[in-house]
Amino acid sequence: MFVLKHIFRLRESTQQPPDAEGDMPLLDHLEDLRRTIIRMVITLLVSMLLCFGFSPALMQVLRQPVERVWQEHAAAHLPAGISAQDWQQARRLLTLQATLPPAVYQSLLAKNTEQVRTLAAALPLAQAAALLPAEAQAPFLEQHCPAPALRELAAQLAQAPILFAPEQPDVRLMSAFHPGEAFMLSLHLAFFCGLICAFPLLLYFALRFIIPGLLEHERRLLYQSIAAGSILFLGGCAFAYFGLLPRVLSFFHSYSLGLGIANDWRIGYYLTFAAKLVFITGAIFELPVILVPLIKLGVLHYDLMRRTRAYALVASFAVALFLAPAPDPGTMFLLALPLYLLYESCILFALLHKRAHSSPY
Repeated sequence: MFVLKHIFRLRESTQQPPDAEGDMPLLDHLEDLRRTIIRMVITLLVSMLLCFGFSPALMQVLRQPVERVWQEHAAAHLPAGISAQDWQQARRLLTLQATLPPAVYQSLLAKNTEQVRTLAAALPLAQAAALLPAEAQAPFLEQHCPAPALRELAAQLAQAPILFAPEQPDVRLMSAFHPGEAFMLSLHLAFFCGLICAFPLLLYFALRFIIPGLLEHERRLLYQSIAAGSILFLGGCAFAYFGLLPRVLSFFHSYSLGLGIANDWRIGYYLTFAAKLVFITGAIFELPVILVPLIKLGVLHYDLMRRTRAYALVASFAVALFLAPAPDPGTMFLLALPLYLLYESCILFALLHKRAHSSPY
């Protein structure tokens, strides 16, 4: 109620022309608020329904950061030149070798690339050699693998840490514990994506309620602010998805493996975790949209912001420490750095604003 009273006062001070009878009655303010909320809810529902129709594609987008973590983990523990996809395919072929007739298996093997066929031939030898003491591995491979190239690959694979890892990546993402979980997950995913898509309109409705009476040049400024805020928000979400999220997942993945704990991530928990990181970063990127109008109104000025630069740096890391979903210093630094750089850009804007208004011309 305290916040609403201040918003109502701001609305009354910006109405053009002023109300002939004085302040607008409280019920009129509440009626405008009700209509604004209805518009925002309808906009969000429409956007959510549109995104719900693309749930399979959105789910694939959601999987990509986790799959990237697995590929980087596999690439770090495989010999040079072997991709994670070829490694997985060779593991699957090795599993089928004992169940298929030799002619069927050879026909299936021939339909794969040469790299996969070589891996499928070297894997059984590597697994057998890995069961022997280190000094007995080389003689064993020389005896049972006459081809030098195949023998060298088998010797390298015998030392690979993921040689006896499960066939599927240890990041198992798509698991549901009850029948309706997948449907509810699609709704949650559609809500988050709908919120991102509808953000410009939601911001427009909110600002039009707070500042209802605008002149023509003020409307243009409002539209520019909405466009800038939307671009910054989407840029922050993209930075979190492509930059922060893979690094955070990689940290937790490696840390769990270091403790001997398998990464069995449930999709519902992962979605909440990823959405929190993405939206927090998007909100952080809205800092210029808040500070620039305050600079234009004279509430903030260049001298004040320049003097408080050190405090802003400390505050950026404090916000990152509080909001970062991963406790490692790298993730907190990646979250604090853009926040402080945005503050520096606002200081530069304040300097340009000061020079423009102090010039005699």
